[in-house]
Amino acid sequence: MNFNFKKDVKATVSIIGTSEIDDKTKNNVIKLGRLLAENQYAIACGGLSGVMEAVCKGAKQVGGLTIGIIPYKDKGFANEYIDIVIPVPFSQARNIVVVLSGDICVAIGGKAGTLSEICFAWIYEKPIVAMSSIEGWSSKIANKKIDNRRNDVIHDAKTPEEIIDKINQLIKVPKSNYLNPEGNF
Repeated sequence: MNFNFKKDVKATVSIIGTSEIDDKTKNNVIKLGRLLAENQYAIACGGLSGVMEAVCKGAKQVGGLTIGIIPYKDKGFANEYIDIVIPVPFSQARNIVVVLSGDICVAIGGKAGTLSEICFAWIYEKPIVAMSSIEGWSSKIANKKIDNRRNDVIHDAKTPEEIIDKINQLIKVPKSNYLNPEGNF
């Protein structure tokens, strides 16, 4: 697949999740990365290890576009599968940037950092899909509301295929959000 950002990206998906994963999770997340790229989604993430690295690896296997928002000023800390590195060396403030970079958020596992990103996604009214088959905050919060400020819930998905199906149902981003009518930035 030859990826052309100007023509092929229909939206950006923020992937949030744990930096420590087992082989089964890694394989599922690599598959998700491939599926996201094949469905014309760019990936924004924290740019480091674990879920972030695995999803980017999968996307790069099929020519996808990856964006890493890292918590350091040295771009060299990003994982090897990141195309665009954005340094945000402001501690947890980077979590807000990761969330706001996407049109939708997908949570996979996760500890306190992922929980904070889920909360930011909720506050900023981003649709959220939680992979409930992975241990961590994504499994604890799937099909729940954080508070009553929104009418929807955090959507549940158990497999990479279910995540893609849910994203395709939820996301309604016109191409004009990315390109002007002439196809230029």
